[in-house]
Amino acid sequence: MSPTEPAKRKRKRIIGTFKCPAVNCGKVFSRADHLGRHQRSHNPGSRYACPYPNCGQTFTRHDVKEKHFKRHTNGIEKSKRDEGSTENTLSPTDLIEWLFHDELSVDNSNSGTNLPGHSTDLPSGFSPVSLIETMFAVSPNFPNSNYRIAVNENIRSNLISFIPSLEANPDFGCLQIEECLSNYWLLYHPQYPILHRPSFLNSEAPPLLLLAMVMLGSNFVPCAKSADSLLRNPKALADQIAEPLRWLIFANIDCRPPAKVWVVQSLLLLETYEITSSSRFLHERAYLHHGSKIQLLRRSPILGGDPLKSENHDGAYSPPNQVWKTWIEVESMKRATLMAFYLDTIHATVYGHSIILYAHQLKLSLPCEDVLWEFDNTNKSETLSFERTPKFLAAMNKLLHRQKVVTSSFGKKVLLAGLLTIMFQMQQKDLQLSFLEWDSMKDSWNQTISLAIDVWRADICTEGGCCDTENSLWFPIESKKKLPPMLRIDDTRCKFGLYHIAQIYMRISHYDYIIYAGAPSRMNVKAGKAEYEIVAKRVMEWSHSLNGSISAIHAYWFLCEMILSPDNEDITFTYDPNTDPFMHRKNIIASAVLVLFAYNYSLHGPESVTYDQLATSDYYPDKEDGYSYLRRIRKCLSRGPGGPFHRINYGRTSAQFHEAIKLHSETLRSIDNKHHLVGLLKLFYRSYKGCNWEIGREYSKLFRNCIKRCLGRKSVVCDDMYVN
Repeated sequence: MSPTEPAKRKRKRIIGTFKCPAVNCGKVFSRADHLGRHQRSHNPGSRYACPYPNCGQTFTRHDVKEKHFKRHTNGIEKSKRDEGSTENTLSPTDLIEWLFHDELSVDNSNSGTNLPGHSTDLPSGFSPVSLIETMFAVSPNFPNSNYRIAVNENIRSNLISFIPSLEANPDFGCLQIEECLSNYWLLYHPQYPILHRPSFLNSEAPPLLLLAMVMLGSNFVPCAKSADSLLRNPKALADQIAEPLRWLIFANIDCRPPAKVWVVQSLLLLETYEITSSSRFLHERAYLHHGSKIQLLRRSPILGGDPLKSENHDGAYSPPNQVWKTWIEVESMKRATLMAFYLDTIHATVYGHSIILYAHQLKLSLPCEDVLWEFDNTNKSETLSFERTPKFLAAMNKLLHRQKVVTSSFGKKVLLAGLLTIMFQMQQKDLQLSFLEWDSMKDSWNQTISLAIDVWRADICTEGGCCDTENSLWFPIESKKKLPPMLRIDDTRCKFGLYHIAQIYMRISHYDYIIYAGAPSRMNVKAGKAEYEIVAKRVMEWSHSLNGSISAIHAYWFLCEMILSPDNEDITFTYDPNTDPFMHRKNIIASAVLVLFAYNYSLHGPESVTYDQLATSDYYPDKEDGYSYLRRIRKCLSRGPGGPFHRINYGRTSAQFHEAIKLHSETLRSIDNKHHLVGLLKLFYRSYKGCNWEIGREYSKLFRNCIKRCLGRKSVVCDDMYVN
């Protein structure tokens, strides 16, 4: 066959003028096949409908319809079809697969969905369950509880050898140290149970860890409200320990990979104090060095090694007489790692710090039950039982699929932090993929995570939600009578402020609301007029959106929980940040106040224009005092279709609870005089003015700046915010 023969056989295309015969059409085509395709557009019976659920689009050409349908079924949309979801919504499975890909290794026995992963065999004859079973067969020999409080002169002298200046401090006698340690176990340990209380022995504890505990216990003296406190200046003692402690820990021979568990524990205790209760210098120092702690964990077996393995060994084989010690060491390191993850997340949420440890990097199980961790063999009436705790990622998977997870009070904190890290990752995806038509997905992933956070509050927490003390803390029976008012079982104030600020931060950044309030800089970077104008534009768009009103609802809700009784309008609470045992809550309160200022001021402007007529510099007339203002807002919201505002979740499923928030946000828009903020701002300006925490005093100045603006002052910036 010659090369030219195929060309001779080729059918010639008919070229000519082909006019559409349809009435009032008049279109002309040069090819007959083009006319044929066009004529189908005049015949509805020959149109091809997209079979994808709730799509509804029709096409005149079969090939165009097929091409359109593949957009539904390719990539992310495939999992939407499998779940029967409808769109533009990013489903939970989409979210997990998009973020984690093959990094996600889930123990399928604990997971609601089978996800791809890798597995690694445990040592022959060993499993975490067998370790626990062996433990139960052996009676632990824990010391008497007095030994974790009692301090003798030898212990004191050993501590002074690390910080010699403590010798001259009258608050560092044996009895004062004992008071500090008692405060630590009573007030800090229930919030962050990373030390094993039953086996703790002061005489055998690493001295630098003991100093960190004394530092925190000293800081808690105002919270304990003990009338017979032996400490004259507890804040000075805490700072005296904190300043050299970081360098002492870093210089210790155990502070190298793989780090001893006491090193990580000491750094965690120090970081919580530096970030929440110290000077700006120490606050910034903690942020600069918090990555060192994470790197120590990355270079240890608990976070290091194969990044795709499905399971870290929860222990190793030990002889019966060592089994309790082995389990305590392994569980302690796991808890320290989970707390490092929690602190990394909460500081990113509350302060706008950069996050460096993500959910998919934790291949650990959740903390064991509180009863097991706090089991003390001195109490013979206690009996132990064991249920294997789910893997962290498996629990996260369940949460995103709106399934209930049973875990300890500490585990609840960790799960909430996990949802927030997913939020941060998705925000990063927003920045990376906005040019790839990702913007249409933003609202859908936001909705998925927001609903999961509400599932966490409504289904994982009990009836009392974030205000139930026993949801967030675990106390031994003998401690309950010693608790200060804010930690008692009958206290109605919010214990999980992170829940509210999480829902707020999903919708407005820390940078926007603090710069809009007038902060001259953030993270040591000055914000000029141009930066403020950009922020003001974003805040204006936010406040006019549903996201703005939902943010405001959570801010109102949190403040109502903190200073109003849910059942009696005549009962109000005074908030003093110095006596708040929840170390991060004072910053979350400040954020909620600033969010309300940003929302209402951007919508309605100042409360009055009397600033230029004020006679004295510290007199600020208000139209409503802060308590009356919050009571009025709460009453107006409760009359709306969302139901009683102070009992949003009672008797409702998580979905109903989530929808109630939206209903309240719609009601909020119709409430008059929401910009009467001077009285509310004055409440917190005065309480933060005497704060022991330097950053708290900075917030007080920023509140005063917002007061002046609400009274009609034109200038925006709080020039003296960072001036001592």
